[in-house]
Amino acid sequence: MGRSGALLAILALAALARCFVPAEMARAPRDRVARSAGGLINKLRAKSGRAKPELQQAEAALSSALPPGSTAPALRARCHELLKSNPEMLKAVSSASDFRISVMTEEDAQDLADLQEEWFPKESCRGGAPWCKELLAHEGVLAFKATLPQDETSAPVGALVALASRAAIEEFGGEATVDNLRKELTIPKFIPWDSPDRRSLGYVLSLGSVGEVRRRGLGGALLRRALAELKQSAGPAPLNLLGKGPKDTALHVVALHLADYNRVARACYEGLGFEMIKEEPESYAGVGRRTHSSLLYALFIE
Repeated sequence: MGRSGALLAILALAALARCFVPAEMARAPRDRVARSAGGLINKLRAKSGRAKPELQQAEAALSSALPPGSTAPALRARCHELLKSNPEMLKAVSSASDFRISVMTEEDAQDLADLQEEWFPKESCRGGAPWCKELLAHEGVLAFKATLPQDETSAPVGALVALASRAAIEEFGGEATVDNLRKELTIPKFIPWDSPDRRSLGYVLSLGSVGEVRRRGLGGALLRRALAELKQSAGPAPLNLLGKGPKDTALHVVALHLADYNRVARACYEGLGFEMIKEEPESYAGVGRRTHSSLLYALFIE
């Protein structure tokens, strides 16, 4: 073999050896560069006194009411800081019965507004705390909050708002909601709902809980409390001497609307006996050009 042939053989062996270099060794230079860059960034942060930024929603999962692909909203509710400072509080709430459920008042307006901004799309959060204050002050509104048993500040970790009267549904749900409920429920089911003070139909406006306390049955507990209060608020139909009531004031049905992608909420409502009545395609705007159906659910009271 001549000198040129020997040289070609050596080059071929070198190329073949490179083909069998372990992947770990091949990645090592890149890993060293990445670690070096990360270390440099941390040194610059330390020198300038800037802390490493925290990811939004790091401790709390996104609300199932937000459209798929949504960006994580800022965590505004004061309960998050409370739980971050006192993580032991979560150990005291292993099931829904461990929470304290109480009535919300006008003083809870800011808390309700902060929670709704975390849970629902921006277009659903109408007027912030001022709007929530009007909502909670209305005589036809029933609202409840869930708090931790050891929390003396009563920071809500869950909330439900129900509209008990037709007047409340007209004011806070809108005329379109009233028309839809009449068309799909009160007229075909012969439910008396002919005046503003009628409470024969209740409407769940909103329901949610923060990510730290989900999967404990809190949504169902809030809903059961609301159903009991809606029944009591409506009252039984009064009877005369013939055993008939001159005016039927009893609660006949509880309704709500939700987006088709909200499988968590659908499972919660269906587990308590709600059934889907109607689907309206392309009712809710999603991320980008996507749209989603609106589902009308109802629970008929026997």
